[in-house]
Amino acid sequence: MDNRRPEGTGTEDVPAPRVHRSIYRSAMEARRLGQAAPLSVSLLMTIIFAQALVTIPAQFRVIPAISLGGFLSLLFVLLLVMHFMMRPYVVRETRWPVFMFLLFTAWIAYGFIFYRLTVPGIQNTVVIISSILSLIVAAQVAMSIRSPSRAIVRAVLIAIWIPAVIYVLAIPVFGFGHTEIFAPRSLAGFLLIGIAIHCGYWRHGSRSDLWLALFLYAVVVLSLSRAAMGMGLGVFVLAQMRLDSFTGWVRLIAILVAAVGLAAFLLLNFEPLKQRFFSGDLSAAVGGVKINTMGRIAAWTTVINSAMEAPIIGKGPASSSEALETLHAGIEQPHNDYLRIWHDYGVIGLLLWFGAFGTMMLACRRQYKRFQQWGARETSLGAATGLAQITLLALMLTDNVLIYFYNMVPIFILSGLVLGSLPYAPLLRRSAR
Repeated sequence: MDNRRPEGTGTEDVPAPRVHRSIYRSAMEARRLGQAAPLSVSLLMTIIFAQALVTIPAQFRVIPAISLGGFLSLLFVLLLVMHFMMRPYVVRETRWPVFMFLLFTAWIAYGFIFYRLTVPGIQNTVVIISSILSLIVAAQVAMSIRSPSRAIVRAVLIAIWIPAVIYVLAIPVFGFGHTEIFAPRSLAGFLLIGIAIHCGYWRHGSRSDLWLALFLYAVVVLSLSRAAMGMGLGVFVLAQMRLDSFTGWVRLIAILVAAVGLAAFLLLNFEPLKQRFFSGDLSAAVGGVKINTMGRIAAWTTVINSAMEAPIIGKGPASSSEALETLHAGIEQPHNDYLRIWHDYGVIGLLLWFGAFGTMMLACRRQYKRFQQWGARETSLGAATGLAQITLLALMLTDNVLIYFYNMVPIFILSGLVLGSLPYAPLLRRSAR
């Protein structure tokens, strides 16, 4: 094996002994995993393409207490557990994030011991466990020799594009913001993951991905999801944020001005969106202008008042949904996952969540920097994953993504691909197909 550094990759500041140790460690880990296991890849692909259904499974009941979506979540977590029992290996770069997420899950289990066991609580926990196991399996696949990481990313994008195209084709029949096939708010949150992926590739030179991201954003606008519309513009801005040069500042300002201009134009000229913003529950005001919050203020107030009764340890899994029953307003979820975590698992749970997710983000950021340093082809994937992770944190402010399989699992799979990918791939193996 040739241990010489590739020229022109900006690695002059890396001490040679440290690089050689990293190369050796990564090579040994890849050799231990061997070729990407077909079972692992098939499992990931099955889970990914199932997400193209978005909210459709939730509309059907297997039994009165469990929807088809809940049944699929239980099935996938069972398959992931069985897979891990067959390949009980955690890639080095994922070990610390996995440990932190296990602490968070252990705290949830503590809540089950001392509070009432409920079906929603179990389903919410299953999504978190599935996400952790998806991270582990994706990292194993990415670390394997001749890893199919690019094929898995394409599968994620295809799963996102399928409901986007279906939604657009149904607009002439059902109208803007229709709810007949998918819940538009949930669909928009799912599409934001695709926008983040495309913008990550756009950041590193792919013009075609910019146009694909713009098309997905157009679908978000047509879904009339206001929060997702604002977050989508934020993704475009973040994708071009380079503050280390004058050109970077100019580009950022230009994109920011274009984003604000586009938002103002849509609000003033697209009548369905205007009605969505400025009619209905006008319980909040921004700059003196009242906007429709769709009952979120009342829901948040109820959850906060209930959470204050047990602010440190929380009131148990899914207890936030029970607290909202007192509203009698048909609102079943808090529409703010930070409030959900605080109410259900207390301040301790909130700190554990931030510690776990923050650890995963920092680990992915380190890998991204290594990809840049070595000129690895996974650099765009690192940028896309970082944007997707930020998008998830933003969606948690106004949505319930923590309990949605189709929001959590794709992002954890992307994170696993980043953490399992070898930053020294040019020296260790042939390029992934």
